[in-house]
Amino acid sequence: MEETVEDEVELENFVFCPTCKEEIPHQILRTSEKGKGVDHLVQCGTCNGVHKIELRPPKCTDVRFTLSEQGDSKQLIMDIDVDEVFSLGDQFDHDEYVWEITRLEMPDATSSKRVSAEDVRMVWATRVDEVMVRLTFTDGEESFSDSMMCEPDEEFHCGAIFEHSSGLWRIRALHSGKGRTLNGKMKASNIRRVFLHLPPTYDDAQEKRRLERGRWKGQQFSGREDHQDKIREENIRSKKIYQGHRD
Repeated sequence: MEETVEDEVELENFVFCPTCKEEIPHQILRTSEKGKGVDHLVQCGTCNGVHKIELRPPKCTDVRFTLSEQGDSKQLIMDIDVDEVFSLGDQFDHDEYVWEITRLEMPDATSSKRVSAEDVRMVWATRVDEVMVRLTFTDGEESFSDSMMCEPDEEFHCGAIFEHSSGLWRIRALHSGKGRTLNGKMKASNIRRVFLHLPPTYDDAQEKRRLERGRWKGQQFSGREDHQDKIREENIRSKKIYQGHRD
C-alpha cells in the first residue's frame, strides 16, 4: 500500500517510548487541550504500545527590565519563562525595536555575565537597531543644533556634503567623545557629534586655489611684497660684494 504524506508526517513524531526505552516515531491518535497545554495520546511505531504525552508550557516569572534609548530610560516588567537564561550581549525584540543586554543586576546589587530569569533582579538593555546622531551647524558666528536617527553602521565622511532641511552643509569634523577628527570617516554608533559648516562658494573656492598657487611667478599672495623686497635687498648686497672683489 502506498504511504500517504499524512502517514509520513505522523511518523516524524519522535518521542520516548516507555516500553522500547528509546525515542521512536509515534502516531498521534488523539489530542486534547489541558489549560495552556495539550495532551497527546500516541502509539509507538515499533511495539504499537499506546501512552499519553503531556505538553505544558514552562512556568513564567516576572522580570524587571530597564530599557535605554539615547539617554531616556523606562522600566517595565515582562513575563519570562523560568528556564530562560540571560547573557551579556544578548539581543531581543520588544515593541518593534531591537535591544541588547548591557548589564545583569543581581539581588545583592552585583552584576553577572550570565544568569537565569529566576535569579536576576534587573536586566539593563540599550536599543541597538538605531542610534541618534547629534549635529551642530555653524554659519559664521551663528550656530544651531539638531539630531537624526540612523542605522549604527551608517558612515559619515569629513568633507562630504550633507543635506539638511536648512540647506546644504559640509561635514567639517567628527567627534567620537575621545577626540575630534577633521579627516576620515566614522560609523554613527561611534559618533558623539557631527560639526557642519556652510560649503564654500565658487568665489571662495577660486580664492583658496589662488592662494594655494600664490608662490608661482606673477601670482599674488599674502606677504608677497615683503618677500620681493627681501630678495631685492639680497641681490643688491650680492652685487656690491661682487664689485668690491673686482676693485
